[in-house]
Amino acid sequence: MKRFNQALGMSAALMLLAVPVAYAGSKTAFPVSINTASRTAYGAMGTVRNSADAVQSIYCRTFADTAAGESVRCFATNAAGVYVSCVSFSPVLVRSVQSASDSAYLYFAWDASGVCQTIDVLKGSHLEPKSP
Repeated sequence: MKRFNQALGMSAALMLLAVPVAYAGSKTAFPVSINTASRTAYGAMGTVRNSADAVQSIYCRTFADTAAGESVRCFATNAAGVYVSCVSFSPVLVRSVQSASDSAYLYFAWDASGVCQTIDVLKGSHLEPKSP
């Protein structure tokens, strides 16, 4: 009987180890943040779209034409209404923006002339998706 109880206890312990544990993933909201001194802006499109205010926006757009070639423009407006934008004709930056999803995090930086120097596109499970 003692051996049976030991085996039963061991079986119960093994069954508990085999039960998968569910964890909720990391979730992070990124409202639009603009720093005019360092000439940077960032935010997640899902967070901005789902925000309670109707002021924030962040997006980048690519454009192509036979005369000028390809370009990208990025725009951001924070909740306080501060607006910034930049433009670039760099094929590398155009490709970066083309990889963005509609819930991606965008970061961009520009020089004193308004030319985009950096565009970072982040897609991940921790980003808030746009609500329908």
